[in-house]
Amino acid sequence: MNNSARPLSATITIDNITFQLEHGDVTGQELRELTTPAATELWLDLPDAQDVPVLPNSTITVSGDLRFFTNTPITIYIDSAPFRVPAGAVTEQKLRELTSPAIPEDHRIWKDIYDDLDDPITEDEIIIIKNGDRFFTKAPEPTTFEIRVNTAKHTVSGSVVSFETIVALAFPAPPTGSQLIFTVGYTRGAGPRPTGTLRAGETVTIKNGTIFNVTATDKS
Repeated sequence: MNNSARPLSATITIDNITFQLEHGDVTGQELRELTTPAATELWLDLPDAQDVPVLPNSTITVSGDLRFFTNTPITIYIDSAPFRVPAGAVTEQKLRELTSPAIPEDHRIWKDIYDDLDDPITEDEIIIIKNGDRFFTKAPEPTTFEIRVNTAKHTVSGSVVSFETIVALAFPAPPTGSQLIFTVGYTRGAGPRPTGTLRAGETVTIKNGTIFNVTATDKS
């Protein structure tokens, strides 16, 4: 058998849909007619370079994997709301501008990936989108938290506080004594240990409403 007569095939994608074509020349119009309905505009996606428009009468030589995208409208979702957009590539900034009002700059955009880790979209990132893609937004994490130390309210920066910080809040003017021992207990914490005690040098993750009880004992 002469295996050399068997035509070779290559994989191309149009708007993230895969097609198998024989090696050789194909016109822009033939590529358009692979989609349903036939695309009116078509671009060849070039990595790290400006995409090339493919005219109906132009010829593309298919000899390896190629990626194309069209202007065919597709539906994507942001925070469960549907939006009709052209298929292909979209920038992170364009995603922000789809909603009304636009997504605030301090909110992160994530791509919802089924049965996998969701993907955070970075600033100025270019994303290849396909029909049905889902995105969601996240408000920034709070940078300050209100806690209680010996019943007094305090506002602290960051979600992690140390034993030394809590003792200083409990006793701005430290009591005197040659062998002072401080005991720090807490409740309503965040993370895997919502209740416990702190020793010198240790830290704990907090949230709004975490309660600390600090006592000082002189062992002299």
